[in-house]
Amino acid sequence: MKVVFIIGNGFDINLGLATQYENFYRFYLGLDSSNDSIQVKKLKEHLKNDQDQESRYQYWSDLEIGMGNYTVNFSNVKELKEAYYDLNDRMQEYMKIIDKKDLPASINSQKLIRDLSYPDQYLRPLFKEEIYNFLKKWGTSVYETYIVSFNYTNVLEKILKIKENDNMQLSNSRFGNSNTLYPIIHIHGKVDAPLIGLNDKNQIKNELLRENEEVQECIIKPKLNEMLAHLVDVKVDNHIRTANLICIFGHSLGDTDKLWWNLMGERLKTDCRIIYFAYNPKELLRPSELNNIRRKYKNLLLSKTSLTESEKKMRLIKSI
Repeated sequence: MKVVFIIGNGFDINLGLATQYENFYRFYLGLDSSNDSIQVKKLKEHLKNDQDQESRYQYWSDLEIGMGNYTVNFSNVKELKEAYYDLNDRMQEYMKIIDKKDLPASINSQKLIRDLSYPDQYLRPLFKEEIYNFLKKWGTSVYETYIVSFNYTNVLEKILKIKENDNMQLSNSRFGNSNTLYPIIHIHGKVDAPLIGLNDKNQIKNELLRENEEVQECIIKPKLNEMLAHLVDVKVDNHIRTANLICIFGHSLGDTDKLWWNLMGERLKTDCRIIYFAYNPKELLRPSELNNIRRKYKNLLLSKTSLTESEKKMRLIKSI
């Protein structure tokens, strides 16, 4: 039985860490710009102007898509690299500062272990029963749990008190079998080498630079993972393809990671369920609105996949 957790920036934000794009924006534009190159100054001016727009960047994925759109302002690879490398280097500096901060003393590692062991505990009784009946197929199986973190920080490792390559035992499954958490995978790298960029070349809006191999290797995340040859992307691909239960927490499902959402969509065609934990403090949980809210987030997730409309409606209605 394989359980895969997809952890996004909402996890770190929920712990009080200043890891939102807006936090980095203030840090980046607050730096001394007197020695910046022309391209970096232009990029910063673009980011300043963006904050005045109603459709301004809110998430990291918005910034990444914005980077792809902004490529139309470059006439050659050198200009693109100047701007991109500065943004990436300053982001690395900022994330290192954040990662060094102490976590709140109130954080309970045992609670996180329980949450990883029993992610269905927060579901309403009907849906909890549906998940339980689904999991009964593996009632005699040992559990393998994997965390794919889209974050750069080592927050999860700190809370769980584990090192980079450590396994740890979670609570036994609901059927009394062992449950092992394997080393946490950081698909976007860590604070010492963060990856920020696009999903594919179609998100590069500069048609003159779109097919340039150097440009693709600079700002397309799957290309970056491929060049690093660390097999992290291969592991994540395999885990999603073979997962029986996928739990998504704190992720905005941005288009710059749609490679992974497409894989999840394909996996839903087989023996797999997804639990999508969504949080929006502006939504009123009126009983009459619960189904609308569930539909909204289910449709959001399915819209990020390449599934056909018939597959979404007929085969996957109870998979999420």
